[in-house]
Amino acid sequence: MGGLSKPSIKDYSPLPIEERIDDGVEEPQGENEASDNEDLYTSSAPLLSSRSRGNGPLPSQGELCWYHRIGSWRPFRRDPYAAWEPPTKRNWRKILLFTFLGTLLSTVLALSISTGVLASKLSQASNQRCYNYRPYEQHTRLPLNQAWESSNNRLNFVRLYPRLQTSPSLACQVAWNTLSYVPCHEKIWNRSWDNGKHYSLFDPDISLYSQAMCSPSCTEAITRAFQLISSQCTEEDKFDMTDYAGTFSADPGLEDGPVEVISTIARRLSHTCRQEPSRQQYYYGSAPYCTSVMWEDWFIVDGMNAGNLEGLDTFEARTHTSRTSSGTYRYYNTQDTCDDLLTYYSGRYVNARRFGPFVNSTSCDWCTMNWFERKLLSWEKDAVTDPKTGKNVNLSDYLHQIKHVGERCDADAWERVWGRALQKYKQSGDLPEDWEDDKQSGDGEKGGKNGKQEEPCKDDKFDRVMF
Repeated sequence: MGGLSKPSIKDYSPLPIEERIDDGVEEPQGENEASDNEDLYTSSAPLLSSRSRGNGPLPSQGELCWYHRIGSWRPFRRDPYAAWEPPTKRNWRKILLFTFLGTLLSTVLALSISTGVLASKLSQASNQRCYNYRPYEQHTRLPLNQAWESSNNRLNFVRLYPRLQTSPSLACQVAWNTLSYVPCHEKIWNRSWDNGKHYSLFDPDISLYSQAMCSPSCTEAITRAFQLISSQCTEEDKFDMTDYAGTFSADPGLEDGPVEVISTIARRLSHTCRQEPSRQQYYYGSAPYCTSVMWEDWFIVDGMNAGNLEGLDTFEARTHTSRTSSGTYRYYNTQDTCDDLLTYYSGRYVNARRFGPFVNSTSCDWCTMNWFERKLLSWEKDAVTDPKTGKNVNLSDYLHQIKHVGERCDADAWERVWGRALQKYKQSGDLPEDWEDDKQSGDGEKGGKNGKQEEPCKDDKFDRVMF
């Protein structure tokens, strides 16, 4: 009807009221009233800080400390509740950098742990001493073999090799059964040294095992076994390879029978245990074995099979520059009870030596000249291959390649071994009577630039650096 309508309270919200600390206190309206109030306070009113007045910033709630922020950092995760933003291009440089750093740290950590474990094992084995009382321990590194069956210094040929065929002679079977306790090191079965070839950088050092292989008890036992097996067995006595799965299953050079086995081992030991026939006195032991001398002096594997060209490139590399080294003592001391290896010798005196790429410019001892002579006399037709090309090498080229580096040794010693080799092949008909090496040997023939011998440089510390 025509009267006033009631105001609507829809969508109405009251205004916020700010509460102040001085609410309820009336402001004086006049001068008299103000002066009366001043008499009531003997001191001035305290000043209130901005925090007490409620005017400061609100305290932060739920904030994380700096270390919590680092732990909750997710560089590759997007917040699902964040406002949508247009996709940005990934920084692949940072991703690759963090990936590389993570991989590098993981690799360093893994190598450190593995090195520490191996070092502790080696230290534990090296700290043991033979003179300490401990129960007898048996060690073996042969595949598919248990230490209680066969171990170092207690080799059991009967268990490791295949059994003999059902029809061998009774005498051969009895003789073979005696090889159940042979006091030798397991390295007498190692074939990797026979051809004088470096198969890898992780090949065992032949000089470390020479003394273990050439112990008097081992050489005597192998000599007796060779005499017994050779007298009681024949080439007809062979192993039965049917269903054989043992230590020598993967050995491509496994012999056919007992005669071949003991002949190979006896020949390997005879070669490994060669010593220089000199009158020099060696303290703390006997003269070093030639296999050790060739390894330490030239880094050459002196194998029993000399009919090859292995080692010539190593000798050539060691003598490609002219220099001299003074005489020095060489000390050798190693122990590895985990492999039953004990090698102690010292006092080996190495005379002053000359090195050079020319004729008669290098000092070669008896072991080195013996190595050259065995190579010169070991050529066989279609049996020698060039290690670089893999092709067969005829006798003329074979002799020339050996002479190219061998004539660097002392002239008198080289002429003797060279003359014996030519005499052998001329008598056998492999070389004609009027054959001569007409190929030039390069600098060895000329003696350096302008036909003059170069003066070697003095290097007294070379042995200590290279060896």
